[in-house]
Amino acid sequence: MTTETESISSAFEQVFDNLRKTTQSALEMQQDLFRQWGTRWPGFPSSQNDWLERIQKFQQEWAETVTDLAKKHRQALDDQYRVGLESLEEAFHVAESTDPMEYRKRCEQLCRKSLECLKESAELQMRESQEAMNKWLQLAAKAGS
Repeated sequence: MTTETESISSAFEQVFDNLRKTTQSALEMQQDLFRQWGTRWPGFPSSQNDWLERIQKFQQEWAETVTDLAKKHRQALDDQYRVGLESLEEAFHVAESTDPMEYRKRCEQLCRKSLECLKESAELQMRESQEAMNKWLQLAAKAGS
């Protein structure tokens, strides 16, 4: 009876071993199939490491871009404050005018300078916004390729 039990156990072991091998083979085939499909999609990185490296590079370049933009913005604000203080000093000098012609002349100069500062400030902000958007688009395109 022990030989019968051993032969039945051996048969079950062979069946389970074959089932395990078949399942493992099917799983490997599915993984290989998904891997091949993934590499065929445009913009889909071929391996996990490539994807991670591209994301890290994008994050680093974006951090550098944001830092540069913040420095430029700080410089622009410093310039605006400096010009604002100069305009304020000139506004105080307007009150020191002795005759109406001098008063009118100083007021015109102050208005022109103020309008010129506003114009320069708006142009600078627009250029910085465009630069930021262009840089972001370049980084996004580079990360996608």
